[in-house]
Amino acid sequence: MTDAPQRRLTLLYQIWLLTQASSRFMRLALAGTGMRGEEYGLYSYLFANGPRTLTQAARDLGQPLTTLATLLNPCIEAGDIARRSHPRDGRAKLLELTDAGRRRLEAVIPVYSAAYRTLLRELDARGTDTEGLFEMLGELRASIERTSDLVALETDQLVERERAGSGEAD
Repeated sequence: MTDAPQRRLTLLYQIWLLTQASSRFMRLALAGTGMRGEEYGLYSYLFANGPRTLTQAARDLGQPLTTLATLLNPCIEAGDIARRSHPRDGRAKLLELTDAGRRRLEAVIPVYSAAYRTLLRELDARGTDTEGLFEMLGELRASIERTSDLVALETDQLVERERAGSGEAD
């Protein structure tokens, strides 16, 4: 083991480190509330945006449908989130917070908000432009999403070329 400074590596590695730190922050901020960070994010999303289809929510939250459905199921079973018929699309279901889910979120908001204000004070003490940070994070997310689509397309094309080169048939 050495005391040499950690190498910076790539931007995506830094994002991974940020994800680890924010997960820890949420775990500590919500300790003792009975709500996990993933739930807090989902409940807050539905609280702020109102009813959404699973497809809309997955797109907005940047999650695969199956991942979001797995997160939703216990919340639905607990009675915190409900599925109801979409008023204009008979095939779709809307997800929304129930009164119980709203009360559960509202009980946790003060605890979370205290921790969040501490984070904002830390950033302010370091002279961080939080509005600029929000903008940069939005740009970064959009760039990653666009690039992900390109990478997926390139990967599909590479697989097709390899299949064609090896004589594999579909």
